[in-house]
Amino acid sequence: MQAKAKGFLFILGKLFPLLCFVLTFCPCARAQSVKTYTGKITDAETGEPLPYVTIYVKLPNNTTKGTTTDFSGVYRLVTPLATGDSIYATYVGYILTKKPLPAGRTGTVDFQMKTNTELLKTVTITPKKYINPAWAILDGVVQHKDENNLDKLKSYEYQSYNRLGLSLTNISDKMKQRKVMKQILPLMDSLQKIAGDDGTPNLPVFVSETVTDFYHQHNPDLKTEKIQRTRTSGIGIEDETLVSQIVGSAFQQYNFYKNYVRLAGKDFISPITDSWKMFYNYELVDSQDKIHGVELYRIEFKPKRSHDLAFVGTMWITQDTYALYRLDVSVTPDANLDFLDKIKIQQEMVQPAGSTAWLPEKTRIIVNISNIAKSWSGFIGNFYVANKNFKINQTYPRELFKEPMTMNDSISVKNEDYWVQNRPEPLTATDKRVYQIIDTVKSLPIVKSYTDILGMLINGYYRVGKFGFGPYLYTFSYNDVQGPVLRAGGQTNKYFSDRWILGGYVSYGFTDQRWNYNGSVEYITSRKPWSQVGVSYTHDLNQTGYQFENFNNVNNVFRASARNGRVMRRGPFIQSDLKFYGQTDIWPNWRLRLTGDHRTFEPLYPFNYHSPINGKEYTTYQVAELQTELQWTPGKRVLQSAKINKRIALGNGEDNPVVTFRYTRGFKIFDGDFEYHRFAANIRQKVHMGIWGKGEYMFTGVYLPSILPNPLLENHRFNFNTMRFLEYSSDRYLAFNYQQHMEGLLTNSIPLLKTLNLRTVADLNVLWGSLREENNAGFRGASSGFPNRPSRSLNGIPYVELGYGLENIFKFFRVDLLYRVTHRNHPDEFGDQPRSMAVRFGVQFRL
Repeated sequence: MQAKAKGFLFILGKLFPLLCFVLTFCPCARAQSVKTYTGKITDAETGEPLPYVTIYVKLPNNTTKGTTTDFSGVYRLVTPLATGDSIYATYVGYILTKKPLPAGRTGTVDFQMKTNTELLKTVTITPKKYINPAWAILDGVVQHKDENNLDKLKSYEYQSYNRLGLSLTNISDKMKQRKVMKQILPLMDSLQKIAGDDGTPNLPVFVSETVTDFYHQHNPDLKTEKIQRTRTSGIGIEDETLVSQIVGSAFQQYNFYKNYVRLAGKDFISPITDSWKMFYNYELVDSQDKIHGVELYRIEFKPKRSHDLAFVGTMWITQDTYALYRLDVSVTPDANLDFLDKIKIQQEMVQPAGSTAWLPEKTRIIVNISNIAKSWSGFIGNFYVANKNFKINQTYPRELFKEPMTMNDSISVKNEDYWVQNRPEPLTATDKRVYQIIDTVKSLPIVKSYTDILGMLINGYYRVGKFGFGPYLYTFSYNDVQGPVLRAGGQTNKYFSDRWILGGYVSYGFTDQRWNYNGSVEYITSRKPWSQVGVSYTHDLNQTGYQFENFNNVNNVFRASARNGRVMRRGPFIQSDLKFYGQTDIWPNWRLRLTGDHRTFEPLYPFNYHSPINGKEYTTYQVAELQTELQWTPGKRVLQSAKINKRIALGNGEDNPVVTFRYTRGFKIFDGDFEYHRFAANIRQKVHMGIWGKGEYMFTGVYLPSILPNPLLENHRFNFNTMRFLEYSSDRYLAFNYQQHMEGLLTNSIPLLKTLNLRTVADLNVLWGSLREENNAGFRGASSGFPNRPSRSLNGIPYVELGYGLENIFKFFRVDLLYRVTHRNHPDEFGDQPRSMAVRFGVQFRL
């Protein structure tokens, strides 16, 4: 018996270290001595996952046990048995949140955290001699930018998974009473479950997933994107492949190593800009943070001026190379932006093998659009990007970048296995529920009706079957020639044909008692490259002062407003116009357009032209001309759609110009009365200038070596607001038009203007022009009704107009005061001097 006891003790002694190991490291062995909690942390308002949130419990010895959430907002916390009765969630920019712990030793605790709006109102006072420890780290970041910045690579490529979700939020009580919403409200119970106990239920209306291959080469700078597969579900979506092109990976690239980050068309100051000390305050909150074995500095920052276009948030900097490792930033709540309650960017970087540069591995962008009207709802956009399979410094054939975007033939093939394999993480039960809710909502008949109405507001046409009535802006107008004018018209849509487009209108003026009308036929010969031909005939009122558009991007709002008011002073005439055209994209970013035109001129004001060439007198005339136009738009992407019958272009690269050349030849054939040449060129560009705002300039040059009646010359009015209609004309000229949008550069320092979010604008318009004596003399004798009409020539003196203004008045309105600097002494035929100042009112939508 004693021997057996000794044997048992011997075996126990040999096994004791193994038992200790099992008891220490085996989860099942420890299960009785610890508690395990899991959960997901989301924003209470937007529902987006919150990464990097600290989750902790309090221990009896006045210490804490904690962990942090991953990029998807998920955490797992293992604690001793002896803990407090609450679990806490804390993160910069959010209110500290606590919840009771579950009774068992395991449990799930989800948090919905609310934004801390008081964050930026705190003031920190430090001694003058204080040296901020974060400053040395920021100096290191700037010094190492070149080696850490992905733009310094020869090239890079990766595969990208993109997910976009759009939801209605803050649905007003008034909106809930509408018939359409009453049919949707039963879904709100499940939406509340998605949002969580403390969250705000949001109604999903669109979701998409896209997989693309992205390539970027420097020197020369070339990009291309190959869309492999897309999946879309949304309300009112006509073409899911079109959505995939708009929200590709290139759309969501943000490089914080640049001094400014382009967001919503504006330049935001990067927290690691070269001039960081001028714009931001920093606090080093952890000098020994460690993530995935990487030693990091954790720094919180906020802008010195809350109204600046800047960020507030947290960044993690590697200790060895001063590289940006993680970033969690939000646009400040007081930033000078309209309608955007929140913009948030979260990013995790990765360093590919063989490279010193860091590339974005995961990015999440949240955009919260506020209720534009009290009775409406807001919008939330949630973008998620995950990149993998990085390759750097490869050499690519030039043909790879021939087109900025291509689509795989199987882009729309429905195959759930493909998505299971290519998603970075599987869909949650909530994600699947979102798809179900969207499918349910978009199938409701009343929702389809509201979608049609919304489409009318955006496109200008109200669709009824295969035909769209509109544009609605032209339905009624009033002017001093025609009086009240009613107009009805429209055009066919994709349901009629994906190639043929038929359109037209008819209108009636109740004062002049004239019928006017138009008919057109267009045919899309090819969608890649986009090619189109068409023919139209119009009989309607036109205006000499607005006859030539001088390369302006004139929208329907302006065109409709130009048909109202005092058109008699603009040189009105009745015109019958037969036109045919053909256009095609001859190369990427190059478009060629040929237009043949035969039109009449029947003036409604006193007109008589004595031609010095043939001695004939003209009270009316006809022209027959052929125009060739070549336009270069570097960086612009022409989107491909098999379901939308118009050429859709997106963006214009990084501040690239648009260059247009035109040559017009007039012929004495088909009853044309004049033979002439017209050469014209235009360049326009928007230039982003960081804190200085955005500049918009346009150069236009025209040369007419021919002798013509005044309505066929250049009658300047489009961009010179202090100039009277038909005051000056040119047969050769150079015009420069410039606007400087200064955003909040000046107004953010003035308390009242800062509160109103007003922004300043500066204008400069200069015209150098001349008019041959033959053309000027022909004008002088053109009207027997005004024999003392003054010269229309600028006589070698530039016309200069200066202005300044305020925009963003009540978010939509803009007012400019423009001053006539030169040609202030130029009386009209009645002897009246021109006004030295003009006030220009405008309606615009700018974030």
